[in-house]
Amino acid sequence: MKKIRIIRTPYVFPMKHLSSITCVPDIGTAYINGTFKKNGYESQIIDAAGEGLDQRHQIDDYDLVIGGITAEEIVSKIPKDVDYIGVQSMHSNRWIYDSFIIKSIIKEFPHVKIFLGGEHVTATAEMILKQIPEISACVIGEGEETVLELLKAFEEGTSLSKVQGIAFNRNGAVRFTEKRKRKANVGDIPLPSWDGVPIAKYLANHCGINSLARKSIPIIATRGCPYSCTFCTVPNMWDSKWYARDQEEVIEEIRGYVEDYGVDHIDFVDLTLVINKKWMHKFCDLLIEADLGITWAIPIGTRTESLDEELLEKMKHSGLSRVLYSAESGSEATLLRIKKCLKLEHFERIVKKTSSLGICVKIAFIFGFPGQTLKEVFDSFLLINKLAYLGASDIVCLSFVPYPKTELFDELGINYNYTEPKENIRLNNDIPNMKSWSEHFGDYTLKFVVVSFTLYFYALQGLIRPKRVFAGFYRVFIKKLPLTNFESIVFNLFNHKKLKYGKTSVKD
Repeated sequence: MKKIRIIRTPYVFPMKHLSSITCVPDIGTAYINGTFKKNGYESQIIDAAGEGLDQRHQIDDYDLVIGGITAEEIVSKIPKDVDYIGVQSMHSNRWIYDSFIIKSIIKEFPHVKIFLGGEHVTATAEMILKQIPEISACVIGEGEETVLELLKAFEEGTSLSKVQGIAFNRNGAVRFTEKRKRKANVGDIPLPSWDGVPIAKYLANHCGINSLARKSIPIIATRGCPYSCTFCTVPNMWDSKWYARDQEEVIEEIRGYVEDYGVDHIDFVDLTLVINKKWMHKFCDLLIEADLGITWAIPIGTRTESLDEELLEKMKHSGLSRVLYSAESGSEATLLRIKKCLKLEHFERIVKKTSSLGICVKIAFIFGFPGQTLKEVFDSFLLINKLAYLGASDIVCLSFVPYPKTELFDELGINYNYTEPKENIRLNNDIPNMKSWSEHFGDYTLKFVVVSFTLYFYALQGLIRPKRVFAGFYRVFIKKLPLTNFESIVFNLFNHKKLKYGKTSVKD
């Protein structure tokens, strides 16, 4: 039986970073692991982030740290008789350390086939293969079918050019094979396998996406998004098609997590969960009937176009506890420019209804888009005021970051140096390093907007609903189980001393 190890790399973020999100189990590597296991491989995940849940290591003398174990520790966990090594590289800001991990693995295992996958790999495969030519192949897009064909080609010694959906080096040039069509029947994809992931540690530390008061695990019920926002990677990278799993299968997966791990909360990390009303109604009916004693959330962001009062009431009855609605802007001009098909009047009605049901509502805004004017920024400020009155509990103000393989990235002609800390792409909530891409206001104005609008929202909300302030204080300092974005940031600030700090390097 061939032995595979799949590497989930550590987080990379600024040393002084305010964030409400903790490290959470990674569902992407779990799906690949489940695919390998179902097809007869001895596969296991090395979860660098989870293994070092309480660890931070500064990268050389830069203002960046990794969250998790170091490259040296990762390499030490790979068995000497491993046959294949897969590395996930999802986020471009992590490549500065991901690339060092990969080079460290190659140095220790020079004769082992190493393949890469993930969003950053899909966007920058050519650059990666030129930078590290020893990599055997890069998987482009969804990986479950591709990795099986890739390993079969390795084992049979056949040409990689026949494997759809990969990039590889041949005779000093990078070759891309035919694009693989996405799998429409997502129910045929093997369920995630968490073998190797320290699930018990995650649950004991309440590591959820803004769900720190629960024992949470992520699930994907649908794949894809039918929209074409210019700042999003989905249209160019994954194509704008939405597919849903059978509702009964999702319920059974949840049941398994409740029985096996004692989970009491589910985070749906779908790109856009609520697209088909009929699908969602049936899912909620089955979840209510199953009576699993769980709550669930949509923490990544979802659209409001397919929501109405009736469906929201059923979602609440089935256990929905919190939701993130992605507004992006309160300006019709900005929304039109970024191709965000959002009707603000309907959006406001949905926020009001969701909040009235006792569901914690979080709203996401993005500032610094190309072409965005201060008048458009002010329109968002007006919407923020209205949302506070409508009952929204949470807000997150982010800066626009042109991610690789997005429409705006191509239009702007960006050329990031992903391995140079001073030039590396930054997180969209990295306040000190925020950059405005608008021609109408600069970086300092952007930072002022992000910080002041956020504080203003919470201050206004506190004035309108003072009970929430006292409830938040109780959750943070007495129960030590925060609920909102702001509460989680405060909680993390007061508990950062529990982390173990060390040093690491990206120098050979």
